[in-house]
Amino acid sequence: MNKIFFIPFAFVSFFLFAQSSNIGFNTATPTATLDIVSKSNTSATKALEINSSSSELIKVINTGNVGINIGTSTPTALLHVNSAGVLNIRHENLPGLSSPAYTLPFNKLGVDASGNSVIMPVTVKYLYYQQLSNYPSTYSFATNTGGFSLYDPNQYINIPIINDAGLKGNSAGFTFGTDASATVNGQSVSNVKYIVIPEPGVYSFEAWGSIRCNRYNNTQNYSFSGQININTVFATASGSTYTSNTFSRGIINASRDNSGDTTNVSYAFSNAQILMHTLQTTVPNQKVALFFQYVSGEPNQLTHNECLLNIPTGGDTSYYIIITKS
Repeated sequence: MNKIFFIPFAFVSFFLFAQSSNIGFNTATPTATLDIVSKSNTSATKALEINSSSSELIKVINTGNVGINIGTSTPTALLHVNSAGVLNIRHENLPGLSSPAYTLPFNKLGVDASGNSVIMPVTVKYLYYQQLSNYPSTYSFATNTGGFSLYDPNQYINIPIINDAGLKGNSAGFTFGTDASATVNGQSVSNVKYIVIPEPGVYSFEAWGSIRCNRYNNTQNYSFSGQININTVFATASGSTYTSNTFSRGIINASRDNSGDTTNVSYAFSNAQILMHTLQTTVPNQKVALFFQYVSGEPNQLTHNECLLNIPTGGDTSYYIIITKS
């Protein structure tokens, strides 16, 4: 009799749960397809536990904390994972996000030394280039030749930013290139060293350089009367066509030595050129470059490539460029 009674009872109980579509544990009124209610409300109470033959694999305690591979320990965080001897989290075919998809309210997630999830501090994106030698390297102090001239406003002299020993930092991920031939404001130039800004955004540029022009072949007699006006030009490019975005005008004075002091022989100009500029880019991979341009003063004097970017007395740099992303 006992066997005959038990089988129909079990069958009817299962049927009733299937008809309601919800199954409950420790509740007579399940509100979900599978509704599990903890036996008590303490933090150590387990609402769900999945075991292998020898250890606890996954557990959910009454507080809602989930533990994975933590053995008999109680999970102490919303998600507590023990990665000892196994891979922690593996993402396959995870899509890469480009700006602005990863901007606020999304944050950079990291892990501290204790294994706790933390928000990583923002890393300043920048480029710092420092030229520790006179430029160009072809300049000869024996003959004062091999540099560049400063007499023609239609001539643009490129200030190179290149990936060599002078590159002191590049957390912004700028890339570098050379245009064998190009135009700047409609004027032909060659061998333009440029950089590429990979991401749209707002960038601040600071450039500094010291120009010196010596008398040609140490024999040219100049009748310098005062000063030369020079533009430091910041240009953006479409293809190999560069257009001035902004410029900073500086002055170099005659009859000065590397310290800026007057000299009895009018043989050199020496003065710093400075450019400060903020650029907002709206497209990825924007090309930019820097140039010097003669404007006016001492007409038709320095025509023999006797100028260079030099290291002033007491200094260690002929020019530098700093770019930061706001």
